[in-house]
Amino acid sequence: MKILLLTSKTCHFIDVKKELNVLGLSYERFDVEDHPELVWRFSVRHCPTLIVDEHRVIPIDENNAAQLRQLLTAD
Repeated sequence: MKILLLTSKTCHFIDVKKELNVLGLSYERFDVEDHPELVWRFSVRHCPTLIVDEHRVIPIDENNAAQLRQLLTAD
């Protein structure tokens, strides 16, 4: 599973990083201000956002940050 974590300079992504680390999942983090091509490519409207295997786009907010395991394994 290839995971991209898209963040901004003002978003709260620390909990997402911690949870990905607890789950033992490797990921690459990209700041959207430095990588606008990723925003365009994946139609990102919210940060943080996870991109899984270049086709699943999962915006993360306080309601689902603690549920990453379920979000990452959902069909």
